[in-house]
Amino acid sequence: LDLTPSDVMWNTSDTGWAKSAWSSVFSPWIQGACVFAHYLPRFEPTSILQTLSKFPITVFCSAPTAYRMLIQNDMTSYKFKSLKHCVSAGEPINPEVTEQWRKRTGLDIYEGYGQTETVLICGNFKGMKIKPGSMG
Repeated sequence: LDLTPSDVMWNTSDTGWAKSAWSSVFSPWIQGACVFAHYLPRFEPTSILQTLSKFPITVFCSAPTAYRMLIQNDMTSYKFKSLKHCVSAGEPINPEVTEQWRKRTGLDIYEGYGQTETVLICGNFKGMKIKPGSMG
């Protein structure tokens, strides 16, 4: 997640998943970062895009399926002034999704892989060259 004390972290993982504990509680606390919380009864791409453009979120983490849903929307009216680091986990992300996200936001999506019992096992870390379709 590459968090610092000046970051505002938003992880869209449901609280029933271990990913929520890792990215919404433990990692931000260890790094002294702020956690952004937003009640969303269901995933609405428009609400996510509005939230990312309205609030000072600097680090965003969501599942590849969510990123896929986000890029299917017209993103031209949204400006993500604070966003500087994007992360995905939960399933492999398509190179086409990362390419479209980069074209629309100017940001790469750093992919991570882990399991409930292990937390992160492998990932693309900030500063690493990302090879589309590969990780770590």
